[in-house]
Amino acid sequence: MENLNLEVLVRNEKSNKVRGRGFIPAIVYGQGIEPINIEVDKNKYTSLFTKGTNKNALISLVVKDAKKPLTISVLAHNLQVDFMTDQVIHIDFLKINMQEEIKTKVAIEFIGESEGVKLEGGILVHSLRQLEVKCLPGNIPDKITVDVSPLKIGESIKVSDIILPQGVTVITPKDEPVAIVSAPAEEEAAPVAATEVAVEVGAADQAAGEPGAGGDAVPADAKGKQPVPADTKGKQPAPDDAKGKAPQKSQK
Repeated sequence: MENLNLEVLVRNEKSNKVRGRGFIPAIVYGQGIEPINIEVDKNKYTSLFTKGTNKNALISLVVKDAKKPLTISVLAHNLQVDFMTDQVIHIDFLKINMQEEIKTKVAIEFIGESEGVKLEGGILVHSLRQLEVKCLPGNIPDKITVDVSPLKIGESIKVSDIILPQGVTVITPKDEPVAIVSAPAEEEAAPVAATEVAVEVGAADQAAGEPGAGGDAVPADAKGKQPVPADTKGKQPAPDDAKGKAPQKSQK
């Protein structure tokens, strides 16, 4: 893997002042050393990664001190980024032992065009973007390449299908899917049918003289009943004993 060189200074000021001078506050820690507060030139650090350099690249950190420079092999273990400006505002550098395996995550690069996508109109779904691996610091791959060309609809590539470089062991579960080609989505007919029913009901309501869109809502128990004639409004109901009796004829 690529090895980068980065010169830094011991930090004696608070983080805000360091950032105001165009530097990034940082710390170096790890096995066998006391934590060291440092500051990193923002432009120098950014230039290391402008050309697609692997974020897991091994860095030879040259710490300039009043006594004598100290060179430490580190990884940029943790980056704090301002979500408003997308700028790095703090870095944790982890000192590593080149003879001891470490765990890290490596980006997956997908290449090729799936047969299921090209010939059958399928959809390629990337289930994973990174793999967690374990290896010596010098064996960390820049990226892991996955060829999706052979995939047809319904087929997938799992972690167990990926061939890793020698000396690299995968930690991500082997039955985890990495890429899947799914069938194209079918158009749903149900919403269209519902719309047609709604239109027919609306037309029937207008034919019956009921209020249309924008009018008052019709109570649930009144649906389907005939409107009461205007001249009967306000009249008292007929007595119970008169119900069902035929009207009497007037005598001449």
